[in-house]
Amino acid sequence: MRGLIALAAAAVLAAASVSTAFAGTVSKDQIEQALSEQGYAVEDVGPHTLFVRVADYDVRIDVIGPDGDISYRTWLFEVDGKDISYNVLNQFNNDVKFGRVYIDDEGDVTLQMDRNGAGGASIENIESDFDVFLLLISSFLTHLESQVIA
Repeated sequence: MRGLIALAAAAVLAAASVSTAFAGTVSKDQIEQALSEQGYAVEDVGPHTLFVRVADYDVRIDVIGPDGDISYRTWLFEVDGKDISYNVLNQFNNDVKFGRVYIDDEGDVTLQMDRNGAGGASIENIESDFDVFLLLISSFLTHLESQVIA
């Protein structure tokens, strides 16, 4: 009996590695279609990754992990990471609980927000998350401007 269960589990894992990425019950293809219908330029760049062009930003959307967790990320190339103190980053990260900003290994300012896919996510959740992420970009840039002025 254990052998059958192990064989079934192996088959499921093998199929999962070649199947379309899912965010709960929403596939990466459905995310691409929904954002395209909203007028965004969406590019499929891999089995789990989309890039969405919004104004001057490329937003990377990754559907990852066994639960279909979703990560939204962008790089703020117009902001020099050397000019931002860790106090400014920490203040923003403390104020905004659903996203974070950090300096990556290349010195680029990176903004990221994640959705836990456990329990599933609807396409409406993902569209809303994307809108929130765009607001998060604006909020961080406003935060930076207020730090320069202060």
